[in-house]
Amino acid sequence: MKILSPLDSVDEVEKLARAGADEFYCGVLEQQWYERYPVISINRRPAGKGHFKDFESLKQAVTAAHALGKPVYLTINEHYYIPAQYSLITQYLDQAGEAGIDACIVSDVGLMAYIRQQGYPMQVHVSTGGTVFNWRAAAFYQELGAVNITLPRHLTIEEIEDIIAALPTLETTVFIMNSRCINVDGFCTFQHGLARKEILPMFRNACMLPFDIQVHDASHAVHHPADEARIIERQRVWEKVHVDDYPCGACALYEFEQIGVGSVKIVGRGNPLERKLCDVGFLSGLMTSLREQNLSRQEFRHMVRQTYATTYQRPCRLTMCYYPSVMLEEHADS
Repeated sequence: MKILSPLDSVDEVEKLARAGADEFYCGVLEQQWYERYPVISINRRPAGKGHFKDFESLKQAVTAAHALGKPVYLTINEHYYIPAQYSLITQYLDQAGEAGIDACIVSDVGLMAYIRQQGYPMQVHVSTGGTVFNWRAAAFYQELGAVNITLPRHLTIEEIEDIIAALPTLETTVFIMNSRCINVDGFCTFQHGLARKEILPMFRNACMLPFDIQVHDASHAVHHPADEARIIERQRVWEKVHVDDYPCGACALYEFEQIGVGSVKIVGRGNPLERKLCDVGFLSGLMTSLREQNLSRQEFRHMVRQTYATTYQRPCRLTMCYYPSVMLEEHADS
């Protein structure tokens, strides 16, 4: 199981690799794209931090990463692109190939097919924007030539295990740190932003706009009013604390190692290097302990929570847990 780290500059490569990063993902936002499409980022990040400025700087980073045996993946992961954008997208893909990019992370099915038809050398990884909720959807993308899928944030450990068991030759990536958004990425048209202390809690971020919540079950099962109230309350709590950008799913590393997850992804393009190093080092230390100390599930989870509290100066909280079934399970057993 590998650590997939964000990358924003060539200067970060060696430091993040030394901290424990096994592979990198990044974005490029060239001036030409920004001038033509100022409000439509090619990779769902607004202009500013979080991008390489050009492909020359990206090539330097790829060269440095490859010298350390680390692959680099380029995000071209807007949900869809219009035909008029393909002239620029083709330039991006040509330059990505020249830079030595190992894979493109893509959401748009049309772009996946285009990459394959044009014979580009890089692999295709499916972004979380591809909304893979079950093994049939994963199989669809595999038939299109995808070799890796980043699964949506909202899948449970059991759902992730089912997909891996059904398609053992398909690599899977799951989220593990930061930005546990309340919205399903593939159904959301907002661009990704970073939550920081200086952002006021409400309405400075489109994700904070007020909305109503209702519980709907396609199976038409009857839910007890108390269950519906609990579901709604959990969503409301998350809505209020979304600016606290320290979500974590590290307790689930124990299960992920067992079921064969390929990579765990740290969200954080645009984060300061110090934060990236902290996140990578936190996970790397835990994964080393998991593999070398023969810990039980409970022992490992206890160590994770102690390490999280020490590293980030805050306790584990259910509302900030990527895989809350872990915490709920332990509460039920206690």
